[in-house]
Amino acid sequence: MLTWIKKNKDWLFSGVAIAILVPLISHFWPSGGDPPPPQPDNSRHQRHSGTGDIVGRDKNVTVDNSQHQRHSGTGDNIGRDKIIHQHLLGSVDYKELLQEIKDAQELLAGIAPEKTALRLKQSAKVEELKQRLEDFKENVFRLHEIFTRIPLDNERLRKAKEHFDKGEFREADAVLKAEEIQEDVERLKLEEQAAEERLSAVRKGLEDRANEYLLKARLSLLNPVAEGEDRFSRTEQWFKQALATARTAEVLHGYAVFLQKQNVFSRAKPLYEEALTEFRNKAAADPKAFLPDVAMTLNNLAALHYKTGEYGLALKEYEEALKIWRELAADQPKAFLPYVATALNNLAVLHQKTGEYGPALKEYEEALKIKRRLAVDQPKAFLPDVAMTLNNLGLLHSDTGEYDLALKEYEEALKIKRRLAADQPKAFLPDVAMTLNSLAALHNETGEYGLALKEYEEALKIKRRLAADQPKAFLPDVAMTLNNLAVLHQKTGEYDPALKEFQEALKLYRRLAADQPKAFLPDLANTLNNLAALHYETGEYGPALKEFQEALKIRRELAADQPKAFLLYVTDTLNNLANLHSKTGEYGLALKEYQEALKIRRRLAADQPKAFLPDLAGTLNNLALLHSDTGKYGPALKEFQEALKLYRRLAADQSKAFLPNVAGTLNNLGLLHSDTGEYGPALKEYEEALKIRRELAADQPKAFLPYVATTLNNLANLHQTTGEYGLALKEYQEALKIRRRLAAKEPGAFSEDLVKTLLSLSLFYLGAVPDEAKSVAYAQEARDILKPLIQQAPHLQRHLGVAEELLAANKAKPDA
Repeated sequence: MLTWIKKNKDWLFSGVAIAILVPLISHFWPSGGDPPPPQPDNSRHQRHSGTGDIVGRDKNVTVDNSQHQRHSGTGDNIGRDKIIHQHLLGSVDYKELLQEIKDAQELLAGIAPEKTALRLKQSAKVEELKQRLEDFKENVFRLHEIFTRIPLDNERLRKAKEHFDKGEFREADAVLKAEEIQEDVERLKLEEQAAEERLSAVRKGLEDRANEYLLKARLSLLNPVAEGEDRFSRTEQWFKQALATARTAEVLHGYAVFLQKQNVFSRAKPLYEEALTEFRNKAAADPKAFLPDVAMTLNNLAALHYKTGEYGLALKEYEEALKIWRELAADQPKAFLPYVATALNNLAVLHQKTGEYGPALKEYEEALKIKRRLAVDQPKAFLPDVAMTLNNLGLLHSDTGEYDLALKEYEEALKIKRRLAADQPKAFLPDVAMTLNSLAALHNETGEYGLALKEYEEALKIKRRLAADQPKAFLPDVAMTLNNLAVLHQKTGEYDPALKEFQEALKLYRRLAADQPKAFLPDLANTLNNLAALHYETGEYGPALKEFQEALKIRRELAADQPKAFLLYVTDTLNNLANLHSKTGEYGLALKEYQEALKIRRRLAADQPKAFLPDLAGTLNNLALLHSDTGKYGPALKEFQEALKLYRRLAADQSKAFLPNVAGTLNNLGLLHSDTGEYGPALKEYEEALKIRRELAADQPKAFLPYVATTLNNLANLHQTTGEYGLALKEYQEALKIRRRLAAKEPGAFSEDLVKTLLSLSLFYLGAVPDEAKSVAYAQEARDILKPLIQQAPHLQRHLGVAEELLAANKAKPDA
């Protein structure tokens, strides 16, 4: 019997089971954000013919002053004087200056030494004349340089050069008649203006052709592709042609948007940055016309940085976009307040992602306030935005465990969207389906599986209808909802429907990824991961291994290009593979996978602690479970304690969001201490976990009563081990009562848990407090529950085997 207990401790100690990370909702709406705001209407940017000046062309010219050192006396600069010697020989002015210097020197020599004042005055005159000579030479040298460098392409320049070479400087000056030069200047300026106008017309023509290519690129996304043709490559060629024709801000921005939607972030980023520079330059000259474009590009660049996990950059860009839109809205509220609300919404999504729920709440609430005000005057225009922000608020409150608030927000959003869809079904039915999806996720979280099922099924029905008319637009949504519905069916133990839904979703994503790999490979990997989790749960480890490995391969390839965007998903699949290898006893492989996941998550958490500390704690928890299973209790203890410390820190800021994790880790620590015979610490940890779970269940019974029963079951195991049979019995009985109630409402979800407690009680009455009738009754009830379930859930066979062993053990007793 001891051997049997050791073999089956994974169900007896029900908190030990390693959680498979199944993303509950792959996407309600990308990042919970608003749909992208309208793109700028290029027609409003009037074209101007300008002079085509290159701003800042001469700003980088540096004057080297070192060559302009002043020298006293003649002949000090030998190289310069040698160059201009021939010019000086023919110069009358040079000869006159030399004669003046000679006469002044002779006069100085003739002044008596005692006439100091007179000598000083004459000496100064000599020095002044010498300086004039130096300046004269310097100017001749500079003229020589200019004549050497400039093209002599008109008669005046050629004649001036001839005179200069002869030293006829006055004659050279006379040749360069200002009136003639000015006449030429005026004529050439007219010609330049005409040329600039011609060039401007050419540029305008190129920009128009670039816009045509831009339109062609967008239209190619709507047209069918030939067999074997790659839609992405076909469309991208037109974007490339547009960019090669004219590198305008509009083309740069449009191409970047396309690449971003295809998840080609590394190439989209420099295009956005170049477009932003162009729009900033235009806005410097015409802020009213182009500041909206600056803000729009900042917003999209921030969305890209959000996707690639560069949250610091995204924050700065969203904040700058918001600042611009606030300034524009101060003058034109009707035109720009919607954009203010959009920017607030996007900032809130970012803050929500990074765990900064306080700022996120304020931003959502301000956005909602603005949208409600706008909707009073223009309900048709802004009620959809009100509903969208309500939906996002619901997501936030769901993340923070405030399920009642989330429910109200989702229900109001759904009510608005149903009303809008009644008038315009094609426009608003997708939004109805989106909120139904969010509501279903909430009800799934709170254990209201019947409601969740109805909502997912209605959402799927809507999306199938939309996809029948517009498959390219709505097949991704069909696949997403199938994935979510499969997760629900898996949770409620309905494995056949779950398998069919995952397989249909996978088939759709494979088809979509074949056409647009960069856009849909992440979804393909996600569905493979979920299908593998289903196969893991039903004991089909071979298929699970293949699916996890394919998902990991895809995610590694995606992370090679975009590490910040996809590394976290790599760690999810590593974590799941490690769970599988741990389950199949391949502990070496499991250890390597957990350690790689832990290394990545530590790095991510170092940059973004609020965003990634929960993931880090999760991997520490899983690694501790592995070490516990392999008898390495020292490392396991350290890892559980670090995970608990992290969860306590997170719960200090967001108690409703992270208290469940605190309780879960306490529960696991209790199991560890129980395994190592440290029953005092185990008792304290179980009792604290139970206290937290009871408090959570008081507010959300459907969500947290299952966990109350789990900890009660574990406490009962502990009290049974320490011989406190009265306490153990009370705890088993309370756990049983809870699990009977849950299984009566949701048999698929909770029958297995009920069976575990029934078998625990059967074992209790077999050995701890012998009572054959009760032991047989509980084992028989467990067997009766299991038999109808075995066909759909073969993995439950192990529990049926235990029930049969318990029945056999009772019948084998002498007094049976």
